[in-house]
Amino acid sequence: MKKTVLLSLLLACAMPFLSTAQETSPNRKKITITSEQVQSTVAAESSLRSAQSISTLKPLKVKFADPIENFFTLALNWPKTLSGGTNLSFEYREKKRSKWSEWKVLPVDLHGEEESSVQATEMKQLDARVKCIQIRVLQPAGQALPAGIQINLFNPVLPQNSGSAALNAKPGQFGPMLPELRSCPCPLPQMVARNTWGAPSACPSPGYAAVTHLVVHHSAGVNTSSNWAQVVLSIWDFHVNTRLYCDVAYNYLIDPNGVLYEGRGGGNNVIGAHFCATNTGTMGVCLLGNFQDVEPTDAMLNTLAAVLAWKSCNSNIDPLTKSIHARSTLDLNHVCGHRDGCSTECPGTNVYNKLANVRSKIVSNIQACNFTVGIDDPKTEDYQINIIPNPAQQSFRLQVSNGLRITQLELYNLMGQRMGGVQFDANTLQVNCGNLPRGAYVVRVLDAQNRISARQIVLQ
Repeated sequence: MKKTVLLSLLLACAMPFLSTAQETSPNRKKITITSEQVQSTVAAESSLRSAQSISTLKPLKVKFADPIENFFTLALNWPKTLSGGTNLSFEYREKKRSKWSEWKVLPVDLHGEEESSVQATEMKQLDARVKCIQIRVLQPAGQALPAGIQINLFNPVLPQNSGSAALNAKPGQFGPMLPELRSCPCPLPQMVARNTWGAPSACPSPGYAAVTHLVVHHSAGVNTSSNWAQVVLSIWDFHVNTRLYCDVAYNYLIDPNGVLYEGRGGGNNVIGAHFCATNTGTMGVCLLGNFQDVEPTDAMLNTLAAVLAWKSCNSNIDPLTKSIHARSTLDLNHVCGHRDGCSTECPGTNVYNKLANVRSKIVSNIQACNFTVGIDDPKTEDYQINIIPNPAQQSFRLQVSNGLRITQLELYNLMGQRMGGVQFDANTLQVNCGNLPRGAYVVRVLDAQNRISARQIVLQ
C-alpha cells in the first residue's frame, strides 16, 4: 500500500506541482512543463542575447518508489519541431537541506543523433542527498514558453539478481559473465551482461551491418562513481527515455577500472546510434567519464585495446590504416574518434590524443594472441634480420647478418591470414609487395637452423 501511495505522489516542494505526464516506472518521473508550473517570468539583459525571458518553475520535490542509493539523474527534452526550440537554454539549482545552491547551466547535449526526433540537455547526476530541484527556462524576450518540454528524473535501481548483487557488494566482482566469442584468435574480453546492469529492454527489430570502422567515445559524464553499473543504467535511461532511442547507443562501455559492459542488445554487428547519424558500418565503444580535461586510466585504455583487437580480428579490420566509411563517405582511420565524424569534443582531447597509442596496442594484442603474427627480436651477436626499407612501397629487401641463411619466408596480415610465402636458400632476398593493400604486415622467416623469427613491416 505504501508503494502505491508513493507512485501517486505529485512532485512538489514548497508548492503543489501539477503534472500531465505519465510515469513509465516507479523510479522514473517524466513531467511535461505547462504554464501552471511557472512560478515567475522576468525579463533580463544578457551578454549572449540582447534580452531574455526567464521562466522559473515551481520547485520539485525529489521522490521515488525506492530509496536513492548514490545519485539520481536529471535531463530535459523537447521535440525538434517545437517552435522556438532552437533558442532554448536551461539552468537548475538544488536543495540538500534548507539552502539552495547557485543556479547552474544545464547544457544542450551535442552527442545526440540527428535522426532523433527530439533535442535534449545533457544528463546530470545529482547527489542522493538532494531533496528538491528547481529549473528555469531561458529564451528570447517576447516569446511564450513553448509547450512540449519534458523533465526527466531517474533513480537507477539495479535488478535484484546475483550479478547485480555482486556489483553492489564487491566492486570488481561482476557476477555472471557472457560467454567468450571466438571467431578469431583474440577473445572478446569478459563483460558485465545487460541483465546484470539492468537493461530493461532492447530494440525490437535491431539492424545489422558488417563493421569497417571502430569509433571511440566518452560519456562526458562523471569521472568518479561508487557504482559504475548504475551509471551505465542511467545512460540507457537517458538514451531511451530522454533521447528516444530504442536502446543504449553504444555497443560497449568501459569504466575507469577497466570493466567492460555489454551495450546495445543484439550481439555482434548490431547497428548502434552513436556516430553522427551515419552508424552503419561502425562499432561504438564509450569510455565512462569526461576526458576533455581529465586523463583516462590505463585500465580503461587497456580494455579498449582488447575489445578493439577482438573486433579488428573478427571483422578483418587493419587498426593502423584508414579507408572510406561508406555511410558517411568520410576517409577515416579504422580506429577513430566521434569528433572525426561531426562537430563534437567527444571522446575528449585526452583520449583522442592517445588513439595512435591505442592502435599500436591493438596490434600488439593481436600479435600476442596469435603466434603466427607474433614479433620477436633476438639480440644475439650472430643473428639479426633486417628489412630495408621499412616502411616499404613496391618492394623490400630481407637480409640476415653474419652469413646465416633463410630457407622460408611467409607474409601475414595482422589478422593472422597468410598472404603469401616462398622457399629458398639465401641470406638476402628482394620481395615484391606492390600488389598488397597498404597496411601493417608480419614477415615470418625460418632460418637454416630451423629458428622462426618475425618482423613487422608497414606497406605504404
